[in-house]
Amino acid sequence: MRGVRDVQHEWKDVGIIVLAGGRSTRMGADKAQVKVNGTRLVDAVCARIPDDVPRIVVSPKPLGMPTVSEDPPFGGPVAGIAAGLSRIDAPFVAIVSVDAPRSPELIPVLSRAARDGADVAVVEAADGYLQPLCAVWNRASLVAALDAAGSRDIPAKRLFDAVEHVVRVQGTGAERDYDTRLELDELGDVEFPATE
Repeated sequence: MRGVRDVQHEWKDVGIIVLAGGRSTRMGADKAQVKVNGTRLVDAVCARIPDDVPRIVVSPKPLGMPTVSEDPPFGGPVAGIAAGLSRIDAPFVAIVSVDAPRSPELIPVLSRAARDGADVAVVEAADGYLQPLCAVWNRASLVAALDAAGSRDIPAKRLFDAVEHVVRVQGTGAERDYDTRLELDELGDVEFPATE
């Protein structure tokens, strides 16, 4: 059985970047503000991160918590990662997204793989697809990847091209992302935020 010390070690030296959505066109509403069973997706993600672990939420909208946004906004996930990295100084950087509300559950296993010398440890879904928004990076490797790939309007998977040691970690289902209301309905009662 794992003790408190084991859990603390799994999160030690890890900072978290929570990507809270851009325009949310597929969802039809601000992803971060969508509620499932009464809880906003952004709050569901943050609740799975221990309180003493540094994190920054990347969103162009105020969410009632510390946020940062790429400038100009809506530059895609890599631009969001770059903006978030400016606020995280931990040696290992986890990237998760609000549309995958259980993804922080995978950070401990990903961080173990990253500590073993990987540039990045990334979840591989059952279909073989790499989930670039469910990963733990060695900070220096992430900085180098951003420098090599750029950060605006590029696919997040392109960051992997700039590093040598990518470790694939088999997913558990916690990495699943929900892009539409129909998909979210599988989790329970869905409530979209009021439109302005």
